[in-house]
Amino acid sequence: MLAHYLTPFRIALLLGVLLSALRFAGCHYLELVDIRAVDYRLLQRGVQPASPEVVVVAVDDASLEKLGRWPWSRALVAQLLDRLVAADAAVVGFDIVQSEATVVHGLDLLRDRVEGVDDQTWAAIQQALARGSAEDEALARAVRASGRAVLGYFFEFQPSPEPETPPRVSTYNVVQNSHSGKGENRTPLAPRARGNIPELTDAAQEVGYFNFIPDPDGAYRRVPLVIRYADQMAVPLSLAMLRLYRPQEALAIRFADFGVETVRWGHTEIPVAEDGQLLINFRGPGETFRHVSAADVLAGQVPAETFRGKLVLVGVTAAALADVRVTAFDGVFPGVEIHANVLDNVLRQQFLLQPKWIVLVEIGTILLLTILLGIILHYARGVTGALVTVGLAAGYLGASQWIFLALGLPLSLVYPLLAIGLTYTAIAVQHYVVEEREKRKTRRALELYLSPSLAAMVSEQPAMLKLGGEKREHTVLFSDVRGFTTISERLSPETLVELLNSYLGEMTDIIFAHDGMLDKYIGDAIMAVWGAPLPQPDHAVRACRAALGMVGRLRELTPQWEQRGWPPLDIGIGLNTGPMVFGNMGSAQHLSLTVMGDNVNLGSRLEGLNKMYGTNIIVSESTLQAAPDIAVVRELDLVRVKGKLQPVRIYELIAPVEEAARWRPLVERFATGIEAYRAQRWDEARAIFTAIMAEHPEDGPAELYIERCDEMAAHPPGPDWDGVTVMETK
Repeated sequence: MLAHYLTPFRIALLLGVLLSALRFAGCHYLELVDIRAVDYRLLQRGVQPASPEVVVVAVDDASLEKLGRWPWSRALVAQLLDRLVAADAAVVGFDIVQSEATVVHGLDLLRDRVEGVDDQTWAAIQQALARGSAEDEALARAVRASGRAVLGYFFEFQPSPEPETPPRVSTYNVVQNSHSGKGENRTPLAPRARGNIPELTDAAQEVGYFNFIPDPDGAYRRVPLVIRYADQMAVPLSLAMLRLYRPQEALAIRFADFGVETVRWGHTEIPVAEDGQLLINFRGPGETFRHVSAADVLAGQVPAETFRGKLVLVGVTAAALADVRVTAFDGVFPGVEIHANVLDNVLRQQFLLQPKWIVLVEIGTILLLTILLGIILHYARGVTGALVTVGLAAGYLGASQWIFLALGLPLSLVYPLLAIGLTYTAIAVQHYVVEEREKRKTRRALELYLSPSLAAMVSEQPAMLKLGGEKREHTVLFSDVRGFTTISERLSPETLVELLNSYLGEMTDIIFAHDGMLDKYIGDAIMAVWGAPLPQPDHAVRACRAALGMVGRLRELTPQWEQRGWPPLDIGIGLNTGPMVFGNMGSAQHLSLTVMGDNVNLGSRLEGLNKMYGTNIIVSESTLQAAPDIAVVRELDLVRVKGKLQPVRIYELIAPVEEAARWRPLVERFATGIEAYRAQRWDEARAIFTAIMAEHPEDGPAELYIERCDEMAAHPPGPDWDGVTVMETK
């Protein structure tokens, strides 16, 4: 009942609604797969030229080899900054933090813990620490003098019991808060911050955090452009550099109840998600942006124009220090270059868009794809349906990639492709269930006509149950119980029904055993067909063997029935082969799987001739030609049945061919008698048939021909007599 209501269109619509609801509510696992699809989109797009306005000064392996292990002295860092300022860099951003002073406080505590240190040694230690303090002051002076340094710091997202002196934090201009305050709560919250030493922080023009938040799979695809710290909305290192780069361009953030509505840098709107994260449009693998070794800068080996007017990022890329991230292009991507990509995206305004309405677009796409596929798969099935589905999926992949490349809009891949896959699978299952139901229905109907094996085969082609027919060659069998009216008068209705059911059941089993199709019962009569509904090259052979089997089985049953007080039954069978129309005939409300045509009628006439000739099985010449040498036969006559102009040569099917030696004398002698009869040698023919009767007293054809010879001798036929027997009745 449920399958009746679940049409392909309804299944598609239901799946579309369910997946749309899932897309609207969000699913962590599907979204993770979807964001990974963005990686493949970027890889398929390939590497793009990086902005020349951004340069990375890398503390690389070569720098460590020349200048010593990290961290370097503050004096060396100050010298590096001075070199960049001298080269007229527009802004210098440090993707490093100087969070501890060189002077170690608690010197007295240290001295108490170390024994055996004389005053001279302590004096040397104090002098070294004083030099360190001087280095801190030197770096602070360099930062202040530059007027273009942006110092990085980082947030700690795990609370700590240690007391904290809140560092300086650069913040946005909040142009509008959400009414409920829920929008601000969508952004990451940091309980602690690890900043630079106060001397440096106070000297810097700007500060910005350099935190990145990985996706659940450990890859870095986004950067948070806002982090809540206390009641402040902090600015990242990249945007702090841009604010210093173009002071006239204000940094502003707007909140709505759903989260971050917009982040703006001057007139540039930066597309962020509700939690304030920017999906990075990576230009390529590591070192896509220009990298300059810090050691070369300090050695004065880099031309000044390399940095003139540029945004310079100073960061650590040495492999030993492991400041690397996993990205779409690179498994060991330098962390500092993530900031470079953010700067590039904003400067060029080439973003991966994350509009708030994209969810509605994707929901509409899901509904459109499922409904379209539901309509198509209602008609297209099998290989055609699979090809259409694959084509639709490929079309969406191609179109969505074009949109990605042209507009930077990464439409979901997972939900639409899942919608296509689930819709195809569900409708394929529905087709299978419906077809199986139809096959079972067909099989139950056909098992009334066919053997179980044939019924199972035909049920695989339910189209055969459609109204209409097909003309091809078949063999039809008619059988009838002789004197059944008299028998029915002698038996009670209950006994008659029992006898008839037993007889029909046994005969039907034989028909099925020879893969015949039971056409119908007509009282005690049986009509069966071979060569239908499936073609059978040997349909005439099967029909002849079935007819012999029916007569033989009836002889076996007679003693059993006599013991039960049932009368013996004698049957007549007619077989004919020829073109017939086979199919479902009738109306849409009541169908009958049958054959029709003149050759069917001839088969019925042949069955009726058994009464005249005293035989059990009569076959036409066409049947004998289609099944030669499979049985012992003798020609009976040449007859013109009622309704037919052309005479038909008919034969008696006597026994299986294995018994040919037993019946050969009778067949040959009978053929000689027929020849004499047709030559109008009545006395000779009568003598032959009389001799046959002497050996076979119950031979009906011989007895009939004796009567005919006597009649012909008494009343000779005219000169136009052709030996054809004309049947005046059906």
